[in-house]
Amino acid sequence: MTEKKGRGRPKGAPNKPLMEGMPTERTTLTNDADVFEILGQANLVEEVDKQAHGLKVYNDRNGAVSKVLKWAFDPNINSTLPEGPTPFGDNVAPASDLTETSLRFEHKLFKYFVTDQIAQTKRESMWIGMLEGIPKKEAELMDLVHQGKFPFKNISEDAVKIAFPELLG
Repeated sequence: MTEKKGRGRPKGAPNKPLMEGMPTERTTLTNDADVFEILGQANLVEEVDKQAHGLKVYNDRNGAVSKVLKWAFDPNINSTLPEGPTPFGDNVAPASDLTETSLRFEHKLFKYFVTDQIAQTKRESMWIGMLEGIPKKEAELMDLVHQGKFPFKNISEDAVKIAFPELLG
């Protein structure tokens, strides 16, 4: 009973990624790309200046990019949602462009998730409704961001400050 059972991660193994299905190669994004696709492509870019330029260009097409980055990097923003993963149902749409809605439209609700403007139960039901309506990858991303985790390791605070100098307080 003293020999090891082989449980756990092997020594030297990289940390498990926070999200599955992260982009591994660069592709050209469409004009209506969702936030996960935009951040995934920015994560692949090595140079901070090019990364910041891409974030700025695609934020003009999808205004939710800067809002997600603000929530992820601004230390003054604290989620008023319960801690831990959110129990939400999967969106059954076969493709991200066939979902009911997208963060492109739903980012206007973010203010309710970081302030006490509405009752806690209403806030939680709005949060779950938003997560169930947006594409699956965007929902996973937002669930991690509200927990204080950002899955894109190569997107730094410096790149966000270059792209959006007025964003971080």
